[in-house]
Amino acid sequence: MSTQGRVIWITGLSGAGKTTLARALVARLPHAILLDGDDLRAVLGATSSGFDRAGRLALAQTYARFCKLLADQGHTVVIATISLFHEIHAWNRENLPGYLEVFLDVSEEERRKRDPKGLYAAEQTGDVCHMAGAETAVDFPQAPHITLPTAELSLETCVAAILDRMQ
Repeated sequence: MSTQGRVIWITGLSGAGKTTLARALVARLPHAILLDGDDLRAVLGATSSGFDRAGRLALAQTYARFCKLLADQGHTVVIATISLFHEIHAWNRENLPGYLEVFLDVSEEERRKRDPKGLYAAEQTGDVCHMAGAETAVDFPQAPHITLPTAELSLETCVAAILDRMQ
């Protein structure tokens, strides 16, 4: 019996619903580990720097390797992170066991309307720099396993789509 786990990598821009979806998914997966990009950034002491492309890429590489460490020990890891880099997605596909890439595709208008952390408002006033998808370029996934338009689908529909794909 294999002890390899799996990694569900939920990605999208700020306000797409990554954390909300990840929490709902973990509630349906017994013993799954939730990793949230904001929490990881705080744990790693990277809260005040590293929001430019190079800093974000370095953190994404750390996140991916941490996910591998946990999945190789048999854990199901659900990570909610922007981490929109082709090289990260390619590395994940090659190295993460049971890798499932979920892209949350939400219009800028909807993300600005949601703005749960006030980042879009702060970006407009110049209080936030290096906003992913605005000042800092991102690479949208080329071939995600699942694309979910969270503005159009219910949370339960999104969770069900991921669970169905995991089967």
